Amino acid sequence: MTTEPARTLVVAPNWVGDNVMALPVLEALAASGRQLTLLAKPHLASLLQQLPAVDDMVERSESDTETVERLREGAFDEAVILPNSFRSAWLPWRAGIPRRWGYRGRPLRWSFRWPLLGPGVRRPREKGRHQTEDYRELLAAMDVAAPASWTPQLELSPEAAEKGRALLARAHLTADSAPLIGLFPGAEFGPSKRWPWRRFVELSRELRRRWPESRQLIVAGPKEIWLAVRVYEETGKVHPVIGPDLDLGQLTAVLAQLDLLVTNDSGPMHLAAALGVRCVALFGPTDPERTGPTGDGHRVLYTDRWCSPCFRRHCPLLHHRCLKDIQSEAVSEACVENLGP
Repeated sequence: MTTEPARTLVVAPNWVGDNVMALPVLEALAASGRQLTLLAKPHLASLLQQLPAVDDMVERSESDTETVERLREGAFDEAVILPNSFRSAWLPWRAGIPRRWGYRGRPLRWSFRWPLLGPGVRRPREKGRHQTEDYRELLAAMDVAAPASWTPQLELSPEAAEKGRALLARAHLTADSAPLIGLFPGAEFGPSKRWPWRRFVELSRELRRRWPESRQLIVAGPKEIWLAVRVYEETGKVHPVIGPDLDLGQLTAVLAQLDLLVTNDSGPMHLAAALGVRCVALFGPTDPERTGPTGDGHRVLYTDRWCSPCFRRHCPLLHHRCLKDIQSEAVSEACVENLGP
């Protein structure tokens, strides 16, 4: 007598980077024989639908009532709740999913979130551990074997890779032996994560001076186009801007074509690292030990000021020295050392 695989709902994080860092968890759950359906926001669908571990997706509606109805129709046996918010636990509870795995939350939130979990797992201490391993104890509580590696890895299909090349060709960047460097001045989290856009301008000029055979591409999300446009204009309008009109899957296909990405702590940083693209990552208000790029070949620049990491969207001291103290010359040197001849 064969046993039907468990129909498992996985509540996905809201941020792109957090979803990338959760890839090893999805792989471990799929390897355990579960049939995975992701509950995620619509803008994540074009990326998450490409994952081999994922069987189906439910897009999260603006209406909680509509989302709950969709979950009830799914007749799930269990839910694995990756975010730590109250709402992420409330939706599966309201849908009547019988088993709801998740961390109880931080002490001040226990009394609200804990009753919605069944069972709730004690949240591990995070200090000194990369975020990719945060779900180790959750998997252990479910008797699910840990993944073979906690390093997220993304592999594009041949069709997706061809789409990335076509998008570059649209920007007049064709196949070439010269290194292609992406500059990503954005960070959706807030201004505190952004290296000043004028420094990206300085870096672009410095790279052209030191490494004239290299090519540059300015990467932008739809909410950060103004940053990319400023860099584009101030660097002589010679480096194309790609990204504002692309969905997340298309942007991933473009990132896969890069040789190097200079980036703030951001979703594209994690996407590029998972694709095997080397990163020069600029950190200020966040902790590179927790959320730095995973894998080999990356360089992290971090000033480690007394006030950092503060994890604030805006600098509470108003000087933003944690990122302003990173000079363009140092970033240029890191780029040349990372990928140069």
